[in-house]
Amino acid sequence: MTLDEKISANGFRLTAPRKKILTILSDQKQPISFEEYSALDPMIDKSTFYRTMQAFESAQIISGIESDAGKRYFELSDTIHPHFICQNCHAITCLHPQPIISPSGYTIDSVIYKGQCPLCSAS
Repeated sequence: MTLDEKISANGFRLTAPRKKILTILSDQKQPISFEEYSALDPMIDKSTFYRTMQAFESAQIISGIESDAGKRYFELSDTIHPHFICQNCHAITCLHPQPIISPSGYTIDSVIYKGQCPLCSAS
């Protein structure tokens, strides 16, 4: 199902603010927080951003990841793939998709590895 089909199937109108959010998210190489997003779109209202993210996440249009500090990061994604959170610099990195082992009866929503990224490990 394409992004447009997902939006239509969930009854969303593709308003200008929603389209701008989707466009900015599609340009990102990794998940971004509200603060990172608002640097790219300074006119966005924080409550509008989070309401939109909640609706898009419920509709499985985007994925959300929570850092150890409680900050939410978002990305456009139609597949579950692992992420790595560095315990030192707190960077979040998308990892290449890998087969996900799901115990019988369980549904996997996210896979997160934690440790030190290559830059932090080297120093």
